[in-house]
Amino acid sequence: MPSELPTSFAHDKATFEKALMSLFSGSPENAESDLLKVFTPTSTMRADDKKFDFATFVAQNRQVRELKPKVSITVTQFLRDGKQFADRHESTTELLDGTFMEAETFMFGEVAEDGRLAWIVETVRHIKRDPIVNTIHLEK
Repeated sequence: MPSELPTSFAHDKATFEKALMSLFSGSPENAESDLLKVFTPTSTMRADDKKFDFATFVAQNRQVRELKPKVSITVTQFLRDGKQFADRHESTTELLDGTFMEAETFMFGEVAEDGRLAWIVETVRHIKRDPIVNTIHLEK
């Protein structure tokens, strides 16, 4: 999947969603080469209170891929203004034990000259559903 990404994947909602999905597919051994299709090697990431350089992000992504989760991502909003972008997406992750995790993510970032992501900052809100009435409770 990652090899099918156009260099300008960050230009609309559909291609950006495909790029996000590519982060969770593929083998752990290919994590770095796959991520280099989406991020520059000098990319930085901040997720809530955690900060990552590219090497740390690769290591974390490799660990996630080893767990072989089934991840579904739906981009609900995507905005692009010059080099800057913002997106809101929802994700569902099925773990090996059959449990599900849901989240809503708000992401901001900058696109490098070559079309890959230079940096991102994101906030993730984990969603907990009430199984009796199927209502959503946002965890704090």
